[in-house]
Amino acid sequence: MRDMADTGSHNLLDYIFVIVKWRRILVVGTIVSAIVVAGVSFLLPERWTARTSLLPPDEDSGGLGLSLLGGSGASGIPPGLAGLIGASTPAERLLTLLDSRRLLGLAVDRHDLVREYEALHRDHAIDLLALKIDRELGGDGSVAIEVSARTPELAAGLTNTLAFLLDSLNREYRQKQASSTRTFLEERLHSTRAELAADASRLRDFQNEHGIVDIKAQTAAAVDVVKGIVLELSLVQVQLGVISQQLAPDHPERKLLELKAAQLQKRLQLLVGDLSADIGDGAASFASGALGPPLQQLPDLMHEYAELTLQLEVKEQILAFLGGRLEEAKYGEARNTPTLQVLDKATPPHTRSFPRRVLLTAAGGGTALVLLTLLAFVLEAWQRGRSTQQDRLAAIREVWQR
Repeated sequence: MRDMADTGSHNLLDYIFVIVKWRRILVVGTIVSAIVVAGVSFLLPERWTARTSLLPPDEDSGGLGLSLLGGSGASGIPPGLAGLIGASTPAERLLTLLDSRRLLGLAVDRHDLVREYEALHRDHAIDLLALKIDRELGGDGSVAIEVSARTPELAAGLTNTLAFLLDSLNREYRQKQASSTRTFLEERLHSTRAELAADASRLRDFQNEHGIVDIKAQTAAAVDVVKGIVLELSLVQVQLGVISQQLAPDHPERKLLELKAAQLQKRLQLLVGDLSADIGDGAASFASGALGPPLQQLPDLMHEYAELTLQLEVKEQILAFLGGRLEEAKYGEARNTPTLQVLDKATPPHTRSFPRRVLLTAAGGGTALVLLTLLAFVLEAWQRGRSTQQDRLAAIREVWQR
């Protein structure tokens, strides 16, 4: 062995020699370590973990923004893509609610965890409970909750309590949101009705001022009347031209045709809108007023009439939209149905999650075996080094004595 140490060469037999030489320490140390770890594992407090799986509700039309993109009450954004554009999913909002101190405080009060955890105060118990909760967000949008406790029954009870409180608070917050939405919609509906009444009043005043009932029908009727008057006036003017060459200026028939032509021109001026003409015939003015405003004023009046009508129609559409949303908000405020589906209800576990005594014993024994093996090689190297030094000292003394 000294030759092997001097040459520095090592093979498998050298390592086996070291292990066999120090086998008692390795075996006894490993067994003692495993027994100690097993004993300590029995002293550690047991921990049991219960699990439940929840399925959050689908996206609904609770808001007035993105829900309009869907066209049919639902959000136009697919739930799977909500996270990509910065919008939170229902499962993420549930996790946020699960972390709230209000929910954890209710669970602490319900199970008297201040006494169970021997906490200093209620907030301390809330912090301890938060450390014992594990949450997992599934790819399908489900939420898994795991709670560890001292007993299997307490673990299952805490898990089911958290699921119940999560659903209860979620419903409460939804009802508050629906109530706020209802209040806003009622105020907006009231103001829109006032604006609609004002627009309707302006349109009515505009119609009364300009004698408009149905501007399209009245315009078509006025055009037909003007066409008839123009045709009749042309015939009268032709007859008057012929008679003017045959009869004297004071002839009764000629006078009658001139009077008829003058009246037709006045009527035509009244319908077309020659405001410079002084028309005092009340009957003609009344008949013309029934056909609507003069044709020269129609382009501007039709533009103004279209604007007033458009404002009125827009207000009517907004009123109908707000009315539907208000009914939805009232329904959401009154609804008190469960918002979460429990896929797997928590039950008392049959296997504790900590301590895993067999695993801890095996890990402790394996670790001790590795450390003791390293120690054996260190001790073997130290002994070999010490033997080499003694041989060298003996050689030095022998040379000195010569």
